[in-house]
Amino acid sequence: MSKVRSADRPPDGGWGWVVVASTFFVNMLVIGNMKSFGVFFAEFREVFQESAGITSFISSILGAVLLMCSVFAGALSNLTSCRTVIIAGGVISAVGLVVSFFAQTMIHLFFSVGVLTGFGLSLMFSPSLAMIGRYFDKRHATANGIGVCGTGIGIFAFPPLYQFLIDEFGWRGALLIVAGIPLNGCVCGALMRPIHLKEDRKEEKVDIEPQGSTDQEPKKRIFHFYEKVVEAFDVTLLKHRPFLVYCVSLFGTSLGNSMIFVHLVAHAQHVGVEKTPAAFLLSILGISEAVSRPLHGWLSDRVHISKLYYYMIGNTGLAILNIAIPFGRTYTGLVVCMVLYGFFSGTFNALIAVMVKTYSSVSRISSGLGWALVFEGAAYLLGPPIAGWLYDATGNYDMSFYAAGIFIFLSAVVLFVIPCSTTRGSSSLSSDTSEPNQDGIKIVAFRNLGTETGRSDSSGQSNPGFQG
Repeated sequence: MSKVRSADRPPDGGWGWVVVASTFFVNMLVIGNMKSFGVFFAEFREVFQESAGITSFISSILGAVLLMCSVFAGALSNLTSCRTVIIAGGVISAVGLVVSFFAQTMIHLFFSVGVLTGFGLSLMFSPSLAMIGRYFDKRHATANGIGVCGTGIGIFAFPPLYQFLIDEFGWRGALLIVAGIPLNGCVCGALMRPIHLKEDRKEEKVDIEPQGSTDQEPKKRIFHFYEKVVEAFDVTLLKHRPFLVYCVSLFGTSLGNSMIFVHLVAHAQHVGVEKTPAAFLLSILGISEAVSRPLHGWLSDRVHISKLYYYMIGNTGLAILNIAIPFGRTYTGLVVCMVLYGFFSGTFNALIAVMVKTYSSVSRISSGLGWALVFEGAAYLLGPPIAGWLYDATGNYDMSFYAAGIFIFLSAVVLFVIPCSTTRGSSSLSSDTSEPNQDGIKIVAFRNLGTETGRSDSSGQSNPGFQG
């Protein structure tokens, strides 16, 4: 293992660009894989003879576990390192897909694809984004935009590949071959060199430790165990109002956004598009996202507009495009919708980690991403089945896309609450600023994330916060 590098602040370059490249491939393998899994939807529904709502649970559980378990990925990263967690995730997700080869029932796939593979992918996803936040500050949006555009490449490449593998080897053979894809994430994880920043400090809590003689040792042990759990998961972030408001907005956006990736291919086939061209629609969306994510990351670092409002523009565009999809009854119309959808989706996705860092801070970004992705994961759990049930009730997917547009639009409206709920300098939680909580307990933000040592730096300086 390489030595842990120490720096006063994120270096905005150097080895950080290797981390960006690694995150690019992690996003391609993880999110590109998840969002392309809708190609298997029609196959599973035909083989197991289940309704659209029930079959949708495979993809929704996969997406939900991938995102909701990010809080565990963040905690494990705090306790070990981002590098170790990413490598472990690559192995676990591959095992999950191999186990899926033996599925005889839909419930088997719920656990093998949804739970096991989803958990492995979650261990790869959020730690890689957190590492970019630790290596970049002023150019964080640019670096993050480049890293997450790997998702677009994955969405472009995987759907036609999956359809080809299904046609040639059947869905079982396709899953067995696809199992080799996430193993490549182990190489990406090995390149995540830990960095220890001056802002990293071990979280402390004062005035709550029980006092007394040795007969209170059991209470002290319970207290210290509780303290370590709170430190690992950093639950105090949920008491920070701007961060919580952003997470609620992310839930609404993801609730609508999750529907398209599971039901787009089926919707295209429903209006008369052949299987392969229908699957290629996801590829078109993916390549549009691959171009727009780094573009919007770069622009948001340079335009004279708050990143919050830039982010809201992207959400509004997504809402309009979801409502427009049912009106694209021809293949050309759907292609135009996918190009524009990828453009606005690039705005939203390029800034998620940047917004989390804005309302948490660099030293808490791993935990912040974990909690934010819990909200996103809950949305991915509910979105596809809701769309499936709307299809079962109406006989088409139009109402599903209308509902998605409404959810995303409301999520943009919710973001107006953030400027109203912050005071000067309060939008970000700095790592060494003591804040009294509702019980008057002082909390000092926490220890070094993503390093392989347990060192804490007691000489950290005040962090002014990251403003959008």
